[in-house]
Amino acid sequence: MPKPTLKTVASKQPRETAGTSAFRAFDFQVNVSIALVLDIFKQGKEFVALFDHHDDLVVFVGEGENSELSFYQVKSSSELTWTAKRLARRSPKGELPKSIIGKAYYNIAQFGPEIRRASILSNRPLNATLAIATQSGLHDGELSIADLCSADQKALMKSLEEDFPTGFDKSHVTLLTFERVPFDLESYRATVLGRIVTMLEELDPDFVAVSSPFYTALLAAAGECTGNKTKSATVEELRKRVALDREAINRLIVRVQSRRKNLVEWWSSVKDEFAADGMKAIQIQRIKNMCIAYVDARRIGIRAATNLSEAIRGAIDKTAVSTMESVKEAAVALKAHGLVEPTSEPYDLQSAMIVELMEAMT
Repeated sequence: MPKPTLKTVASKQPRETAGTSAFRAFDFQVNVSIALVLDIFKQGKEFVALFDHHDDLVVFVGEGENSELSFYQVKSSSELTWTAKRLARRSPKGELPKSIIGKAYYNIAQFGPEIRRASILSNRPLNATLAIATQSGLHDGELSIADLCSADQKALMKSLEEDFPTGFDKSHVTLLTFERVPFDLESYRATVLGRIVTMLEELDPDFVAVSSPFYTALLAAAGECTGNKTKSATVEELRKRVALDREAINRLIVRVQSRRKNLVEWWSSVKDEFAADGMKAIQIQRIKNMCIAYVDARRIGIRAATNLSEAIRGAIDKTAVSTMESVKEAAVALKAHGLVEPTSEPYDLQSAMIVELMEAMT
């Protein structure tokens, strides 16, 4: 069987997968998948990741003939450990394959032994005995099924024989792997967000402030790729429907780089300016509160705030604010364009001008 390519994956009908009906299991699956994709992204490698298509995660790493294809089945568990018997356990219902190990091997049967791995990822470790050991132990790192002792392998092989009654190639079990991933069932979202914070901080310390929306955008991008079980006529169609690649994440980063900074990010420079002019802390806090009130009113679409925003932006377009040395100086210049003080609002013209100026200049 030739080495599989994206075209091969696009042309095959995906196996129906269960588990997406349980929200927590599915959410864990998506977050683990995102973390794995981000690890590949940070390594600087080209990749194409397919979510919930053929398996929970399918990843091509590299380009052309040198690319490696890996399948990942993500299993969350509240039990203490996995064992060979648990991986071989067979569901009484449904079509073949019925075991976890059988569903992993199905990818080898479909795409041949030229794949890199067919892996089971879980939050809990594997309790097994290695072929080179005399006692069982807990294993966290990636472990090939072929490395297990004969007794553990026997349980898995028996299940595979039942899942593939027409036969399977035992030499291919070296491609079957198990790996514990460091994501607790109660805090996996926070762990993935922490990785995103670290990644964005390495790009620019200011990017940390948008870690949460960046994470939300990634979840949305992955969510748009899930649940489609149809074959794709072309590679381009496959990429469009179920794929996330290096270019897509780069586009998200460009959006981060080109965004406007929010009040939390730019307020310190405004605060320092007012303090340098001798303004007391309570006066500065009052101005900040009015800035926040203006941002909130504009965000929810209150007409007075949106009209004032439009008027201030028009004045900014007519004023050389980029040449001015302080936000106070710029605000005075803007007011000369006939801007009117709002009435009966929790903010004043000065606070609104500060917000619009700082967003325009940052």
